[in-house]
Amino acid sequence: MTKNDAIKRINEELRANLLNDKNTLWATVVPYAGDEGWWLKIPLSGFRQEQHFLICSEKARSFRHIRIKANTILSPATRFRCKDQMADVFISAKNAKRLVDTLPGGSKFSFDKYVFGEYNF
Repeated sequence: MTKNDAIKRINEELRANLLNDKNTLWATVVPYAGDEGWWLKIPLSGFRQEQHFLICSEKARSFRHIRIKANTILSPATRFRCKDQMADVFISAKNAKRLVDTLPGGSKFSFDKYVFGEYNF
């Protein structure tokens, strides 16, 4: 599965061109410090617009669509570990039902309530 394939599939199912390359971040599972999960590097200014995160697990042959509406997360710099005006987020894949930023220095922000859909491939 690729980012473009996932965007196309979601847009077709929604019958709308909601997702595009500019408002959608793609992440696949990668190893990190004895764990594995998804890295998201989100521009802090991006939280002012609607954001879509597609997190893919090739092993589970599925991906999730996380949708965060504009200005839903106020003061993202206080919620996430930040570097160079980017929110640095790591979501562990160990418990795929619990999508929480696990990086030290963050607030353990949960993305669970923002899951908009889950797709198998």
